[in-house]
Amino acid sequence: MSTKIADGTSEFSQWVKETARLAQEEVKKEIALHKAAGNPIFYSRNGKLVMELADGRCYEYRRQEDGTREIIQELPPRC
Repeated sequence: MSTKIADGTSEFSQWVKETARLAQEEVKKEIALHKAAGNPIFYSRNGKLVMELADGRCYEYRRQEDGTREIIQELPPRC
């Protein structure tokens, strides 16, 4: 049985939240290092595939059957 904290949440729930927060911090650090090395990062935003270059420019892209990327349009930078 997990112990309740003063705010009504369990110790386990607090541990899960803290672990998620720490993991997110590490992901942000790794992304920054990856970009500092001049590498792009890839993610989706509002259902669009996005390639963000190290300088912050963002492009919607489509992956071709041969593995190459086709740039569709430039997007506003991430907020």
